[in-house]
Amino acid sequence: MTIHVRLQQLIDALDISVLEFARQLGERRGEKVYHILHGRLKPRYDTLEKIVAVYPQVNADWLLRGEGLMFKQLGSPSAAMNTEERLRNMEFLLFQLNERMALLQETNDLLRVEVARLRESR
Repeated sequence: MTIHVRLQQLIDALDISVLEFARQLGERRGEKVYHILHGRLKPRYDTLEKIVAVYPQVNADWLLRGEGLMFKQLGSPSAAMNTEERLRNMEFLLFQLNERMALLQETNDLLRVEVARLRESR
């Protein structure tokens, strides 16, 4: 999953508009964020740094590399996040699992085709 997809998921999870997200990062207009979301620009380090500063609950490992949960767990998991954040994290984890399953299925299908081709060539 690319960073622009993760940013869109974050904006959706925060339940704010792209323009509001951009303004929270100190942008007057949402143009730069729109370009990032559509893959025309990659976010610069200072933009990522602002996101983590403005939204300290965001897991930087997830934002940068797609690893872990979207939101941090501070202290005990039950005290760290409210129910809505836990549900968003669970939805995100299910989304990740579905993506991985689709990729595994695609790989499996390609391997089956290759095995069939090798059997036919004998």
